[in-house]
Amino acid sequence: MRSKKEILNRSILKDGQELNIVELGRDDITISLTTGKIILWFGRQAGESLIRDVIFGISSIDSSVTIEQEIICDFKNISKYENMGYILTSYAKTKGGYRIFYNIPFSKKIALAHFVRSVVEQLREKDIRKTLHWDGSPEKIIFIYNKLKNLDGWKIKRIEYKNKDQNKEETVLI
Repeated sequence: MRSKKEILNRSILKDGQELNIVELGRDDITISLTTGKIILWFGRQAGESLIRDVIFGISSIDSSVTIEQEIICDFKNISKYENMGYILTSYAKTKGGYRIFYNIPFSKKIALAHFVRSVVEQLREKDIRKTLHWDGSPEKIIFIYNKLKNLDGWKIKRIEYKNKDQNKEETVLI
């Protein structure tokens, strides 16, 4: 008898088909996973503990994930973000201060904790979408699903495959 994990792995990884995208989540959060990026959508109803579980869950599977964050602040506050684990990539003077671009590495827990707080703050105004960059694989996508599947109401929403023979995509709604 096959385990649930084997059944899930077989249902996601179909023989002869390349995985294009897997969407998981629930009503207040969606994670879209491809081999090059992870797109997070948080609805305004998403709670801080759920956001923390998702961000830190992804980090526990692949700590090489990063996100670029734009912040406008005074020059004197640039180092404040660096002290929180953000990595300065560029900055320029702009109206209202400096426009700073940081990479937030998922290998630094202090940076992730601050990132979670910033997401919660942004959700007070509107739903948000964040794009994470990673060197993913179908196996890592399954690891992330297995890590997050026990969250309340969590499910696979959609799986999309590339059909090598016809250069078409096949979508499977779950």
